[in-house]
Order: sequence, then C-alpha cells, then structure tokens
Amino acid sequence: MSNKERDLIQKDLRKGDRKSAIGRIAAFQEKLRQNFKKEKGFDIIDITPEIGREIAWADIVNQVFRVLDFERGDTIIEKDNQVIAQDILKPYGYLLVESPIFNQRVRLPIIHRDDFLLAASVFDEPKLEKIIIDAELLVTYSPKHLLPNGWSGSFYHVLHYIITPHGTLNTYYSMNDDLHMAKPNPKILFGPFEYEGVIRVKINPEPMLLSTI
Repeated sequence: MSNKERDLIQKDLRKGDRKSAIGRIAAFQEKLRQNFKKEKGFDIIDITPEIGREIAWADIVNQVFRVLDFERGDTIIEKDNQVIAQDILKPYGYLLVESPIFNQRVRLPIIHRDDFLLAASVFDEPKLEKIIIDAELLVTYSPKHLLPNGWSGSFYHVLHYIITPHGTLNTYYSMNDDLHMAKPNPKILFGPFEYEGVIRVKINPEPMLLSTI
C-alpha cells in the first residue's frame, strides 16, 4: 500500500467516514488480487498468501494477527534451545494467521530463531496450548530498526506475541471507527516491545493490564 493510499484512509477516518476508509482498503486488496491473477495465471483466493511473497512486509508492519497454527517444518530445537533449521535459505517455520485487515488467512514466515522459540513455547506447552483454544494468541511484526522496504535492519527478533481474551483482536480493530487498520498501534495490546534480555510471550487478561509467562 502506498503512502498516498494510507494518507487517504487516515483522512477518511479523521472525518469519521468509516465506510469510505473500508472501501479503500477493500479496493486495495482487490487490486492486489487482480494483479496477482494477471501475473500468475490463477486467483490468490485459491491459495494461502505468504508474507514476503504475495504480500509485502511493509504492508504488515505493526499490524496485529490472530495465530491459528504453527508450522515448524523440519526445524528442531535441541538442548540449550539450539534451533536447527534444515535449510538455511528458508524460514525457520510459519505461523498461519488471520486478521480483519485481510480477507483470508495468510502464512507469516518466522525468520528469527527467538521468534521460533517463542512460538514453540506456546504450542509445545500443553497448558498453554489449551489456553489459546478459548483465548487468542496474537502476534505483530515490529522490527527494532525498520528498512524502507519493510525488512528488519537489525539482528534483533521481529515478532511479538501476547495471549489475550477471545475477541480482543476484533475489538482492537473496531476501536474508533477502525482507526488501527490505517494507523496501527499494537502497544495498546502488547505494551512496550522487548528486544533484548529475557523475551517472553506476554499475557494481557484485560486492557492495559500486562503480565508475562
């Protein structure tokens, strides 16, 4: 999405014209769909789009997603949390995610070992795996240093996770006439981002009340 398109959406939202803002977002998604169909010869609706391929990293910076599944592929975790990827040219794994900003589920590559460990810490822990059935595991892509193309410009991890009550994601995106679709502010849910030291999956049992696991 271009800066001009983002500015127009924000302008509509500031005027309180929620319908126009949503229409612009839908038009942008349809344009992506038609361009992909023209280039690839088939409809993107028939596949699960992948961030970094069909969808640009720049378009998801600070957007929030609900995690549905964890695809670890052939990556393994050995003693002392050593993460071993079988193919260094591929991501450690993927998250299957959904969000009101997209009209279908997408695959989010896990490109940092710490982000893989954090996902595994939830899906490999029976108590937590049961928790996210009734709650929501949310994730946002927010590098410490962001390059113009949306890629991370540092060696720090880029994904931040939080477990919240069911319905949190939809509530967040419907706040203030869908303001966060065009102007995301994930720290409302996640609190300050941690890039160094002990990095954990957070728990937010209610708005602005944070604890960690």
